[in-house]
Amino acid sequence: MKVVLYLHLHQPWRLARFRYMDLGSGRPYIDRERNLAIFRGIAERAYRPALDRLTAATEAFPEFRFSLSITGSFVEQAAAAAPDVLERLQRLVRSGHVALVGETYYHSLAFLLPPPELAEEVDRHARMLADQFGGHAKVLRMTELAFSDDLARFAESRKYAAMLAEGWEGMLEGRSANHMYCAASAPTVRMLLRNYRLSDDIGFRFSSKEWSEYPLLAEKYVRWLGDSPGEMIGLFLDFETFGEHHHADTGILDFLSALPRAASVDRRLSWATVDDALELEPVGAVSSPVTVSWADAKRDLGAWLGNDLQRSAFEAAKKLGTLVRAAGDPTLLEEWRWMLTSDHFYYMYVSGHGADADVHRYFSSYGTPYDAYANYMNALTDLRQRTVACLPTGESGGRSAPR
Repeated sequence: MKVVLYLHLHQPWRLARFRYMDLGSGRPYIDRERNLAIFRGIAERAYRPALDRLTAATEAFPEFRFSLSITGSFVEQAAAAAPDVLERLQRLVRSGHVALVGETYYHSLAFLLPPPELAEEVDRHARMLADQFGGHAKVLRMTELAFSDDLARFAESRKYAAMLAEGWEGMLEGRSANHMYCAASAPTVRMLLRNYRLSDDIGFRFSSKEWSEYPLLAEKYVRWLGDSPGEMIGLFLDFETFGEHHHADTGILDFLSALPRAASVDRRLSWATVDDALELEPVGAVSSPVTVSWADAKRDLGAWLGNDLQRSAFEAAKKLGTLVRAAGDPTLLEEWRWMLTSDHFYYMYVSGHGADADVHRYFSSYGTPYDAYANYMNALTDLRQRTVACLPTGESGGRSAPR
């Protein structure tokens, strides 16, 4: 059984407070210092200790291998706030124990926009991987593991060998996620699927004292892995699981250190990067006419586009993109792209109760989803006014603010 451990590194550029009265003021949309302060705190609690433990594991257990995806906003913030974190990542990639995964540079919803936005963002991310890490990604993921038949065709057009996706029953039709598949719409694209139950045992349940399996020890978890049927297990997690979502006093960092050691004595298991896993032959094809993701219980796009606030904000940003491209100003294009980052729409999530709502509140720095929406729309309106001012006469499509 190949254990495919994949960790995702992302921090958004959160928006500054932007009020209606700030329109035309020249205030920046991004609160740079606040973002960097947040990054420094997470670096202390999670990035440094977890990266050090992963490095130690690769040195102690040469067979230990894993995969990383790293967004452009993460790299930019690391370079400014904690360059030693970036250096740790670069050393790990150079060690040969790590495979890099491609994605959108901005952790955006570009896959919902007209061409060429998605291709340009994925290509920019590929250039960043080459510049910062000397690496090349064979495997592609969309933001929050979004997958559809159309996205598989996109991956094929960009010459990616595989995509990552959620191993969701609705897509698998009763089959196990613990096999290699190919995309039905693009058979050359292999599909590495997340075993969400085993992944969520670490990502969500690890520190829950109400969980029947608490406390989760590495030896017990490795036994679960070895007892699982199939050829591969996709353990896909946010990197911040280790030290941020679960703090060090829960034992999560010790669990991370113990996992490679425990796996080394179970001959049923071997570690594999996403690139290593490509040697497995597909046992079938998977198809999803609609987009699925790894977010929330429904595994759809509702985490970002599930209510009128989110859809209104996204449609306004989408329409603005046409004007920004017509303006031809690189600064405006960059600022617009940061407004596409999925986190902004995630903060606008409106729901009553339950685990999904709790997770959204945990990540949001706004008092309410309505505050997030108002702040976003004020900043977007300002960006639209600046864009219109740069357009040749007759290309603004009207001068009303986005609604």
